[in-house]
Amino acid sequence: MTEENLNSHTVPMFGTEKLSIAQIWDQMQRLQTDFALAQELTYYYTSPQWLKAKTVLDLGTGNGYYLSKIAQRFPDKVYHGVDISPEFIDIALREAATVNISFALGSLFDVTEPCDFVLMRLVLQHMEDIPAILDQAARLTNPGGSALIIDAYDPFRFFHPELPEFMEFFSTYAEHERIAGRDRRVANRVEQALASNPVWRPGTTLQLLIPSTIEGNLDLFAKTYTLLADLVEQSGTFQYNFRAVKDAWRRWTERTDAYTQVGLILIGIDRY
Repeated sequence: MTEENLNSHTVPMFGTEKLSIAQIWDQMQRLQTDFALAQELTYYYTSPQWLKAKTVLDLGTGNGYYLSKIAQRFPDKVYHGVDISPEFIDIALREAATVNISFALGSLFDVTEPCDFVLMRLVLQHMEDIPAILDQAARLTNPGGSALIIDAYDPFRFFHPELPEFMEFFSTYAEHERIAGRDRRVANRVEQALASNPVWRPGTTLQLLIPSTIEGNLDLFAKTYTLLADLVEQSGTFQYNFRAVKDAWRRWTERTDAYTQVGLILIGIDRY
């Protein structure tokens, strides 16, 4: 497979050329950072590979919000984020808050400068060819360096009281993505890719359960899921009764006994 074909098979199209969709993605990326970052930091602080790294590359950096938060927390490194969306990169460049961070428009196959540590957060679930991405990430990681894959872990998703309308909608969305080659079960796909990869070896894996009982999280989850329904509807991904889903979700969020949780899996891989 040529590099041109690799790009066409692995680069997702998020529809950010449409202003309303770009705005939804921008808000979702901020919310997903805000409700998860505090628990994700456990991995960073306990990772010797991360702590010794001096240069960090964020593949699929989006609007740069997450990378900027990490750069502020660990200012002893130099950070570079890349993304294929010009709308996202415009936001990232406009909001970059520290001198040790830069952003550029492009795919992971446009990057040539190697680094000590590669981040891929909530990216691989949107990709078809994970082995090709890991191969390219290896070329961009210095020998002895590492990468961290952070993605959804859907088995931890839970609602109390039960919310069948939303679970059915989410299952339909996930199945549509799977048929398109973008299987959300990233951990399984990464494990399969690593089995035949001579450069990467498995590192530390951490499963995080993020509950709505953390102060402020229920509101963050409510906004995130509302935006997800809006995003799928506006993108025209598939036909669905979105009004029923949104109405059920709104009623659920108004309950005094509402509880939900989401899961993330953090997969560290180390380069020989």
